[in-house]
Amino acid sequence: MSALSLEHVSACSCGSRELSPPTRALRLGEDRFGLRRCRRCRRMLLDPRPRSEAIASYYDDVYYGSGARKFIPAIERVVDRFREGRARFACRLLREMGHEGKGRVLDIGCGSGQFLARLVRSGHECHGTELSAETGRRAGQVPGLRLHLGELERDRFPVGSFDLISIWHVLEHLAEPDRILGFCHDWLSDGGALMVAVPNIDSMQASLFRGAWFHLDPPRHLHHFGRVSLERALSDAGFRIERMRTLSWEQNVYGVAQSALNAMGFPRDEYYEVLKRNRSLWTSPRLALELVLMAAVLPAAFLFALLEASLGRGGTLECVARRAGQGRV
Repeated sequence: MSALSLEHVSACSCGSRELSPPTRALRLGEDRFGLRRCRRCRRMLLDPRPRSEAIASYYDDVYYGSGARKFIPAIERVVDRFREGRARFACRLLREMGHEGKGRVLDIGCGSGQFLARLVRSGHECHGTELSAETGRRAGQVPGLRLHLGELERDRFPVGSFDLISIWHVLEHLAEPDRILGFCHDWLSDGGALMVAVPNIDSMQASLFRGAWFHLDPPRHLHHFGRVSLERALSDAGFRIERMRTLSWEQNVYGVAQSALNAMGFPRDEYYEVLKRNRSLWTSPRLALELVLMAAVLPAAFLFALLEASLGRGGTLECVARRAGQGRV
């Protein structure tokens, strides 16, 4: 990564310039990164971070995986089960709003589109956004999904266009997440629901592993939220938080296990690249060793994920918020 593609952070997306000095030093190749805490909203910011013109280069086939699906088949089957659960939950929210099979749904950063595919089959009108035709190539193959490409602006959709918007593990990737939350407030109908998930920077696993934490994902994760900072961002955008939890079996157990391998000194997130088919397990004795260690660590990772969530400090924040009204707080 060229130093010319990076820039230092001088202000938070919330508008504050009161930032703490960098902490939690982490390396990626030859580059060094830190995290700076915003003293106003309490989120943490990656510093330095990619310049706006360089960010797209970090979302290539290596990031999305080399095949028709992101992960190896066994992992895709597991991920599909979680997608199905999330789609059922979204359908339940829509039913509660009186939209049985006819709700209007937007998924920001829809990835493969497989979450929306399940809602399409339930009869809902589904829209998804992606940065480019390249990043949206999988979603573009989902029948019935209306794909929108390019940067998001307020006038992309009319006011009140959607009954439910999902921003699922996307908010942390955005250069201006507060701006996008404001757009979502406008795009939702009165009483509409916003589903949000982000890694929890104030979790026990984040505190334990610090710079080795898997969910830091430098240089793509630009903003790191905790419970307080996410609540503040949603409130400032005009949302009323309905529910929030920190237990995600999909994210938290693997987050602990991969972080443990990182902390042991293995190349950062290397085993994750095997799961995405970017590396073959049998090309290196080191990868075979990582497989053995991963299997050994997983039972403890499961128990740790359960413990941290029981204390309200799990590795992921999953939230449902409602559009509170016409004006913003």
